[in-house]
Amino acid sequence: MRAVKSRWLINMLNDLLALMADGRFHSGERLGAQMGVSRAAIWKVLSRLEKQGFPIQRVRGKGYRIPPNAVLLDLPKIRASLPESLKDVWEWHVSQQIDSTNAQAQRLLQLDGPKRLICLSEQQLAGRGRRGRVWASPFAQNIYLSVVEPFEGGAQALEGLSLVVGLALVEALEEAGYRGCNLKWPNDVLLEGKKLAGILVELSGDFTAECLVVIGVGVNVLMRNESSELDQPWTSLLMSGQKQELDRNRLIAGFLSHLAESLRLFKREGFAPFVTRWEHRDAWRNRAVRVIAGDLVQEGVSRGVTARGALRLVSTQGETHINGGEVSLRLNDAS
Repeated sequence: MRAVKSRWLINMLNDLLALMADGRFHSGERLGAQMGVSRAAIWKVLSRLEKQGFPIQRVRGKGYRIPPNAVLLDLPKIRASLPESLKDVWEWHVSQQIDSTNAQAQRLLQLDGPKRLICLSEQQLAGRGRRGRVWASPFAQNIYLSVVEPFEGGAQALEGLSLVVGLALVEALEEAGYRGCNLKWPNDVLLEGKKLAGILVELSGDFTAECLVVIGVGVNVLMRNESSELDQPWTSLLMSGQKQELDRNRLIAGFLSHLAESLRLFKREGFAPFVTRWEHRDAWRNRAVRVIAGDLVQEGVSRGVTARGALRLVSTQGETHINGGEVSLRLNDAS
């Protein structure tokens, strides 16, 4: 958030949102009295946040209201919500503003060497998804997270990894009370048919032996304004209207718990144990689709995934297995 630069302003925002986290209306006068500042100062801070698209409701005579638990990132709160076995697994890096968490993770690995770490940010200025697509990243509204995890066996041992990450995210959201979350091969999470989250997996180190994997995850939580940067239908947890958990700190902890458990199994047995669970949430299974790879377009019916995470595409020529990478999956317009 370019407008939020000073530590004083960040601290004020944190305290202000904490006071408003009950989801009720609060008058500017009362908020100012509680924080020891003027009503005008409260208006100024909330207006700056509102310009970034933060979901603030204002009603004359009542004051301001935000969604329940729409608070800033809080590392102690995230760690307190994790199982004891995960509290000290990662080195943590939390930023207010950054180009992208994946890029920050890569820089830290180059600077300090191999390690397990997590990068979080309130905002990304150059967030990106697969194939270089822009990922809209407004301040304090979504989850922008990267996890660095070591793997043995090189790139071949990573087949199906992005699918495992997506499944862990969907299962964490289901645990938080959200219904209607599904998976779109190979890297997207959909909610009620619209894009909710995306995954970007990048490698660092030796691609043939032991390597480090940077797992980037972006989840739309509080975002609600239309964005010209987005080229497909999208939604957020807030827009779903399901009125479940919106505290990004608890959502992050829940996802990391599911991810850690899934990665332990994936390292031992690969993607095969996840096939049934993934297909149960496959949004486009048994639907006519197009697979686009550069100038090559293949059409057929999606029949789920293989034990290695490849898409099973069935056409009049038979069954073809499509691996992830620089490919795009679209519903066939005729379906």
